[in-house]
Amino acid sequence: MQLPLSGLWQISPLTDLSVPQNDVIFPAALSQALPEHLSEEAIAEQEWHLMHDFELDESALGFACINLVLEGIYHYAEVRVNGLAVMDCDSDSGRYVKNIRPYVQQGGNRIEVLFLTQEEDWLLESPPSCPLTLPTAGASEQRVGIWQQPYLQFVRHVKLTHITTEQIWHPVGGCEFKVDLFFETFSPGLISASVRFDGRTYQLPVDMRANQVSALFQLDAPNTSAGAIYLLEVALDGQQLVLPIKLTPELCAQHFSLE
Repeated sequence: MQLPLSGLWQISPLTDLSVPQNDVIFPAALSQALPEHLSEEAIAEQEWHLMHDFELDESALGFACINLVLEGIYHYAEVRVNGLAVMDCDSDSGRYVKNIRPYVQQGGNRIEVLFLTQEEDWLLESPPSCPLTLPTAGASEQRVGIWQQPYLQFVRHVKLTHITTEQIWHPVGGCEFKVDLFFETFSPGLISASVRFDGRTYQLPVDMRANQVSALFQLDAPNTSAGAIYLLEVALDGQQLVLPIKLTPELCAQHFSLE
């Protein structure tokens, strides 16, 4: 289950307070809602505050995990939920995920995104990670903005936290493609993971006593040409992800952190 954070986001200046407030709908550049005399360079040099209100009912709060998913942010930003700082977008990844279930309440809630200068020493410090970086709309954009619509992902039983892929090449030709899904369990249930690759789909029962499940695909004639891209499609407890995969003997393993 997903809840798109669509509709109007209020944008306010934090540097030049003479700039009037306005509303913007994402995906978009901030300049779409700002006066025309402000250049993209001037916008990037200033600090901005975005605010969006949303409602959650009792059934939504019945989910064990509520992930806030932000994609397409390529400038430094701090994210707050109901006034509490929950994560930083440090521009190293196009996708950021945070479980905000402890910070939300029934009824009205508020998300704020603050585009700030990274030098500020009061900003949150995030632990090092291997972020998931995917080609997304606006990935080449240098304009300050959000280039994918933010949304909430509701998870009832298990949260997908990490994906590892491994290419095992055979000396006589062909290869095996191994996929490991790592997850965090919130509540027991009969859950299966769907993993699709090269036209084949595996339904994998999830053992709640473990923290990972694996799939192995055999490719007799893998396409290793320069432009060949395979799609790895993963679905687990309402969470869906599509990863572009390049098959090549020079690439053994890839790690995709989803947190």
